[in-house]
Amino acid sequence: MTHPLLRRLAAPGLLLALATQAPAATVTVLVNGADGQPAPNVVVQLLPAHPGTYKLPPTPYVIAQRDIHFVPYLTAVPVGAVVRFSNEDPYDHHLRSEPGGPFGNVPPAKDFEMRLPAAVGDKVASTELRFDKVGIVVLGCHLHSSMRGHLFVSETPFVAVTDANGHATIPDVPDGPVDLRTWSPEQLADQASSSRQVTGAAASFDATLNFTPPKPRRRRS
Repeated sequence: MTHPLLRRLAAPGLLLALATQAPAATVTVLVNGADGQPAPNVVVQLLPAHPGTYKLPPTPYVIAQRDIHFVPYLTAVPVGAVVRFSNEDPYDHHLRSEPGGPFGNVPPAKDFEMRLPAAVGDKVASTELRFDKVGIVVLGCHLHSSMRGHLFVSETPFVAVTDANGHATIPDVPDGPVDLRTWSPEQLADQASSSRQVTGAAASFDATLNFTPPKPRRRRS
C-alpha cells in the first residue's frame, strides 16, 4: 500500500518539486562511523511531522551497469519511484533482486529478473521498473556473481545518500520537527533515529553510526 506521504506523487525523478508554498529548507547531514570518520554510501531519511503535499518530476532514477558494477552502488528512492536499469557494458547482464539483511533472509522490496543485452555503440538496452513497496533490494547478476548493488525504497521523499565525504543534501524540507534516520548496507543492527528541528532556509545535522564501516573497495581500472 502506498504510504500517505506519497499518494499524490506523480512519476518520480531526481529532484523534488514543491507543490505548496510552505517554508522549506535545504538540509545537509554529515554521517560519521563509530570511529569518527565520514561514512560514504549511507542512506539518510528525514520524516517531517508536517510533510505537506509534494510531487516529483517525471524523470526516472537511473542505475547503470558499467564495468561489471552497479553505478551508483547505492541508490535511494521514494516509494512509487520509477528506476531505469541501463546496460552500458559490451556484454549481457541478467539482473535479479536478492534477499538482504545481515543473514540474507530479508525478502527484497520487489522481486524481479531481467536480461539486458550488451550495448552496441550508442545503443543501450534499458528497462524501467516502478518500486511501490517500502524496503530494500539487493541487486545482483546471474552472469557476473561479483556484481552487487543496493536500492533503498524510502517511505519519505526526503531521502539521499552520503557522498565520499559523508555528506547528504536534501532540499525542500518543511520547517518543523523531523525524524532523522540512517541506514547502511554494511550494518548488522538498526541505527538509532533522532528528532531534529528544521528552521530557516538551511540546516545542518550530524549523525553517527553504531559501527565502523569498512573502507570502500577500489574499482579496477
